[in-house]
Amino acid sequence: MSTPTGKAADGHAMSEMASTYLDALRAGGANLVIVAHVLGLYFGIHSGVMTRMGHLGVAIFFLLSGFLIMQSLLNWLNKPEPRLPGFLADRVARIMTPYVPALILIALANVWIAGNHSEGGVNTGVLTFIGNLLLLQDHAVFQALDSVGMDVAWRIRSYNSAEPFWTVAIEMWIYVFMGLFMFWVLKRERIDRWIGTALAAVALPVLIWNAAAGGGKSLTLIWLLGATAGYLFQVWRADGYRNIRSVGAMLVVFGGAGLIGRAVKIGFHPYDFQTATLIALVMFGVLALLMCVQSAPAVLRRSVNFLAAYSYSLYLIHNTALILVLEHVRTESTWAHIAIGVIAAHGCAYLLYLAFERHYRLVGRWLRPKFERALAPRGVRQSSSAAADLVRQER
Repeated sequence: MSTPTGKAADGHAMSEMASTYLDALRAGGANLVIVAHVLGLYFGIHSGVMTRMGHLGVAIFFLLSGFLIMQSLLNWLNKPEPRLPGFLADRVARIMTPYVPALILIALANVWIAGNHSEGGVNTGVLTFIGNLLLLQDHAVFQALDSVGMDVAWRIRSYNSAEPFWTVAIEMWIYVFMGLFMFWVLKRERIDRWIGTALAAVALPVLIWNAAAGGGKSLTLIWLLGATAGYLFQVWRADGYRNIRSVGAMLVVFGGAGLIGRAVKIGFHPYDFQTATLIALVMFGVLALLMCVQSAPAVLRRSVNFLAAYSYSLYLIHNTALILVLEHVRTESTWAHIAIGVIAAHGCAYLLYLAFERHYRLVGRWLRPKFERALAPRGVRQSSSAAADLVRQER
């Protein structure tokens, strides 16, 4: 998530301090989710203000995701066509490079997990593995059927201890839809219409359902809120971030006061869209203020960058690590047990990052030409294939 250092006032790249702040949000969000799962696993606490820290972590992830992906989409508009295949290849690489090995590890670890840590339905076995691999777990169609009393026995859930995977599926299908909308619909980029239609058919229900229901009640809207902020910052950047200090201060004061007032009135519910809007005002207001600070202390920058680097791997693997420690490690102290579990989660996540996640850019470069061939209109694809055959014959 780090960006090149530069002066915000010049309208160039984000400042070092602002970049460090975004990395801190990323790392903090993952650890807030760990706190919520520790409370549930070790103390049986599944409701209340503290457990909503996990909801806050997810809300932060979706706000950040919308903010950064919108800026990525706008940057892709400045590149030559075809743009959709490259955008999707990058997103698939970013999500799936650590996700696939994490899923394999979790499926193997399930042999040593005694309890059922999913929410019913099909949560283990080959069908669940394939469904999770294709990011179809808890798809909007399953949830819609459940809402009308038709919960099918083969409904695919996250793979047992891989409870956090449900949000990854939502995020990926939002990426797919936004890419299709931006490049195929708005910019009329030519792609294979059958593949485009099939992708839209899977992605659109996820987008709509999670705007009004789903596990997070309004995660699509929260993502779009972050995307709106990303668009506004990009426009603001072209204007040299004019009046950035005063605007940032106003956002923080207004959003902070509103957030306190709403929490007093209805409680703190990060998935509530009004609450998420106020969180976004504070979050991006602080970002605006920190863009006026060019440099960050070296120790702070390195520490935050380290924690942020493997935060996605941590989000994927932490729940399984916590459960394995809970079921197989014996200690006299609950807090010692928790400490072992948290350390194990971070250790496993860092190894997953070293082995897989940090290589996602290489995976993206490998996927791009394959996505370009797969998404090319049928006539273009056939012409390219014929040209390639002709070149081979001449050789």
